[in-house]
Amino acid sequence: MTLFRTVTSLALSLWCLSALALPDDRTQTITIESNSAERDQKTGLTQYQGNVVINQGSLVIEADQVTVYYKDNKVSRIVCLGLPASYQQQAATDGGLIIAKAETIVYLLAEDEINLKSNAVLSRNGTLIKGDSINYDLENETWKAKGNQRGEQKRIQLVIPPSTQEATE
Repeated sequence: MTLFRTVTSLALSLWCLSALALPDDRTQTITIESNSAERDQKTGLTQYQGNVVINQGSLVIEADQVTVYYKDNKVSRIVCLGLPASYQQQAATDGGLIIAKAETIVYLLAEDEINLKSNAVLSRNGTLIKGDSINYDLENETWKAKGNQRGEQKRIQLVIPPSTQEATE
């Protein structure tokens, strides 16, 4: 087990170092693939249906349905619906992977924030947070989670893995 952890830690460390060399995701082109799409030029909304996959640098979003909102000809908000929809992106500070899942994911580009609603799960560096809703500030790497008084997920759950550092004698 210790050998597995050592090899895994080494592989992740090398992967993280290479990840730091990636260009900033915000400067990358957004690519969206889906089974169908519909655009309303007057409202500035574009809706994508069926196996939607969004890529921008290290960011990957997968959902059943996505609505992209524009403001001043720039993408301002992306609303993703799925059972569940998923979001993943490398963190800027340490190259760790942020993984999020929920029935609704709202990605607010200007605020650099993702809001997870209904059966929300957020994972970062082995720490797992579950709740009815989770708001994650990507820039400051902070989160807030809430349970729901009416649903099954009445409280939040936080799982922190044991330290992987071995004690020195």
